[in-house]
Amino acid sequence: MEPLVSVIVPTYNSARTLDECLGALKRQEYKNIEIIVTDSFSKDKTKEIAKRYGAKILDAETLALARKMGVELSKGKYILFLDSDQIIEPDTISRSVEACEAGGFDGVTHFERSKIHKNTFVERLINYDKWIFHSEQDDDPIYGTAEPRFFKADLVKKIDFLDNPPITFELAIINLKMNKMGARIKFVDAYIYHYETPTFWHVARKFYRYGFYYIPALKRFPNLVLHHSAPRRSYFSARALTHPFLLLGLFFLYGVKGVATFCGIVASSFMSKC
Repeated sequence: MEPLVSVIVPTYNSARTLDECLGALKRQEYKNIEIIVTDSFSKDKTKEIAKRYGAKILDAETLALARKMGVELSKGKYILFLDSDQIIEPDTISRSVEACEAGGFDGVTHFERSKIHKNTFVERLINYDKWIFHSEQDDDPIYGTAEPRFFKADLVKKIDFLDNPPITFELAIINLKMNKMGARIKFVDAYIYHYETPTFWHVARKFYRYGFYYIPALKRFPNLVLHHSAPRRSYFSARALTHPFLLLGLFFLYGVKGVATFCGIVASSFMSKC
């Protein structure tokens, strides 16, 4: 019998993309899948959509807690961490299971691409970013950018950060912990497509929120957080120079992220003193 795969999908007001996300799971060639939606008290039709697809639904206060609770509830031999704005190809799970079952690997890194929705400059920048670091197949937990999302469940459940989950860098921390356990991770030729933030303003808002939780993560994982906050090493490869204008745009994008995160840190510090 095919081993069960638990797909954990955190949500918050995700109705715009969740139907497409869960629909792609239902169209998988691999059928032995359980869908776990961990919702942070959505006010739209997120839960209604999840129910239509037969998902198990949990309430969670934060994204990190959502992943933690999903892992605890999961019954599969394998776990796939998927975001509500991501769509996978029909053979993504079957290829992932095959790599682990036949190849003896403990986890899988997929190739990721942006799903261009409005064709904005920021969407094209982020898509170029994904193309660079996935083409380089750089999923080193400290210096790389690509992050595995598919793992053997018994290894994920051994990761101590799940007892006190941070609010950011969850996947990077999982990758780091798996690496320290000696897990064997393989790039698999299967794709995850991701809806991106469309403008610099949306990016700034997102990273401003991250700033509120940046210092606690930095204190616990300083090497990882610092390297993941800087431009990636893949930006300095020959491949990155394919489109110099887009590469310059990526450095500007990192500047926007950095300023927004710093503002979030300052705001968090101010509010904690009030």
